[in-house]
Amino acid sequence: EEITVVASRSHMSEAVTKFCEELECAGKKVSFHAAGSSLKLCLVAEGSADVYPRLGPTMEWDTGAAQAIVEGAGRKVLNWETKEPLTYNKEDLLNPWFVVE
Repeated sequence: EEITVVASRSHMSEAVTKFCEELECAGKKVSFHAAGSSLKLCLVAEGSADVYPRLGPTMEWDTGAAQAIVEGAGRKVLNWETKEPLTYNKEDLLNPWFVVE
């Protein structure tokens, strides 16, 4: 089974590399599609990509509108640690790591 992962090659973190290695260890073939943060969320929403692990910094304004599109498409944007949907209007506008699936 092939899994399309959207991730930034220029911001590829060790954590994203590990995420992809774990998919490969589970027998998945991983392919990449690079795009900006909002577009990556939309690619998962439309089904062009399977998962977007964002294991690096983003701000609320980078994800808010795209998260609405993702959820409208029946997909999820989840906090990496809590597995709960991202929340907004926090005092600190920095997003936690998240995964779009």
